Amino acid sequence: MKDKEIFDMAIIGAGAAGLQLLYELTQAPAIDPLKILVIDSGDRSEKTWCFWQNNPPIYSHLIEKKWNHLAFVGADGTEIKSCVEPIHYQYISSEKFYSYFFSEYIPKNPGITVVAGLAKEVVQEDENFSILLASGEAYLTKKVADSRFNQEDWQNSGGLYQHFYGKFIRTDTPTFDENKATLMDFSLRQKHEHFTCFHYILPFSKTHALVETTVFSTKKYELAYYQELWEEYRETKLGAIPYALEKEEMGSIPMSDYVFLLESEGILKIGTAAGQVKASTGYAFTRMNQDAKNIVSNSVRKRPGRFRFYDRLLLSIIKTDTKQFPEVMKRLFHSVPMPQILMFLDEKSTLAQEIQIFCRLPIRLFLTHLWKSFTRSK
Repeated sequence: MKDKEIFDMAIIGAGAAGLQLLYELTQAPAIDPLKILVIDSGDRSEKTWCFWQNNPPIYSHLIEKKWNHLAFVGADGTEIKSCVEPIHYQYISSEKFYSYFFSEYIPKNPGITVVAGLAKEVVQEDENFSILLASGEAYLTKKVADSRFNQEDWQNSGGLYQHFYGKFIRTDTPTFDENKATLMDFSLRQKHEHFTCFHYILPFSKTHALVETTVFSTKKYELAYYQELWEEYRETKLGAIPYALEKEEMGSIPMSDYVFLLESEGILKIGTAAGQVKASTGYAFTRMNQDAKNIVSNSVRKRPGRFRFYDRLLLSIIKTDTKQFPEVMKRLFHSVPMPQILMFLDEKSTLAQEIQIFCRLPIRLFLTHLWKSFTRSK
């Protein structure tokens, strides 16, 4: 055991959830500074984190761009655009986020210890926990926050993956509306019956943007397939306009209505492992932030059950009615004001508002999937 030092908290995983919990723990008033261990696997893959807020934004110094106009484009090419003020859609790059924590924040906090490695096993020893790393090192801690989850359990739940492949590009001539973020664009023909595809555009200036291909599917495909979809979309939207590639990003987000445990045998679960990725959209950053605040303040972490039910219905449609999903989204954005949609996706809407929303969507389709959900849960 390394010097028999006992930490107050060990955080397994230095991603968005782990580092936000670290921040909240070290910002909370305490008589004695906490001794916190962070076990870092070293994953620094490029990610885009977007969220919306109408109050002072979290990590405001890390926000690189925000938009107050949002757009949705249907399968027929019709664009629905809306000003969502006082809400702003905001962008943080994982590169800047990690740089801030590892180059600035953590070095200024002597109570934080970061070790590189993979947690292999967590065992309770009397009142403490022993964490064994793959390297053979072991550490003692009073509490554990664990971002790992059982992939097999998740896969058996019948979940989906949200795959993304994007390019940050620059053009020589003004090409983009820098005040408008396109959240969903279904105008590219759906070519595959087993998955749903859409694109989004985040413009940082008139000549600089992230153009992203997003696929909902139960399995992963070869990189070349996502690149082909991206290139086809680029040709449709930009035509012959030349561009310079700045960098690429790719990855996947698990999406499932699987009931993740918030705590297991005294170990706190965080991030994806705690169900903080919204099942029907993949948005997670602010949910992880709120969960971190709840953990530190000992607040209730449970979400209203009806939102998990809504996610289950939407996931069922995405998974088995791929051709219907773009139409559902078109009906939603066409008939419901965007600020109200964002409130619904944030799980801050009222039941009355939610009833109004579902009444404007294809009733027969939702009743079909409601029945499927009922028979599945029996």
